[in-house]
Amino acid sequence: MNLDGFTIVLGVLGAYFAILLVLSVSVETLLEPFTWFRGLRKQASPDDVLASVQEWLPEGSEEAKKVVAIQTFVSQTKTNMVEIDKTVKALRDDAVKALEDMGLEEQVNSVQKDIALKLATLRQKHASTEKSRITTLRVVSALIGIAIAFIMQINTFQLLGVLFPEDVIASLNTPIGHIGGILATGLAASAGSSFWHDMLGRVRNLKNLSEQAGKAIGELGSGGGGGGGGGAVG
Repeated sequence: MNLDGFTIVLGVLGAYFAILLVLSVSVETLLEPFTWFRGLRKQASPDDVLASVQEWLPEGSEEAKKVVAIQTFVSQTKTNMVEIDKTVKALRDDAVKALEDMGLEEQVNSVQKDIALKLATLRQKHASTEKSRITTLRVVSALIGIAIAFIMQINTFQLLGVLFPEDVIASLNTPIGHIGGILATGLAASAGSSFWHDMLGRVRNLKNLSEQAGKAIGELGSGGGGGGGGGAVG
């Protein structure tokens, strides 16, 4: 591929990424109301709550800080403490055995064990809830992206068709290929505006580099021609 062909490819990709950037912004705008629902709203983690508690409780009250953080997190997230207590009870025997094996059983009292186990359980529960929340939002954003692409009939395969061989274009220029192109557009738009903004920036950088390379090649060519003419005159 020569430099002109490379520039054409970058131009097509730049236009495609710009379209996806606009679509992804639209997806994020339509997705925003869904984050207001309980279960899809981002919650502070137990460690975030603990860090905020440490800012106003006096020094030397580490256990008190953890207790307050646990109670605050449970209150904010409406966590079922009965379920947490059951999990802690199931983990306590394993924790005691591990402490005994390390010779630390006598150095840790039952209150410290319960606090540590509750914090660990809340961290695990928060991580699981956050993973489920992110997965749900990704699915919803993909559905929104596909809906927008379908309504606007934006087909990725058509937009990038100039980059494909003719036999590939022929196979994609079918009803199934059209549906696949719309699905690809919707899924790509759900990747997020920051992702497509970065991709568009990279294409711009490459385009600037190719333009600079073209100018440098042109200057070398003109300079070589001028030198040859001077030799003939001499």
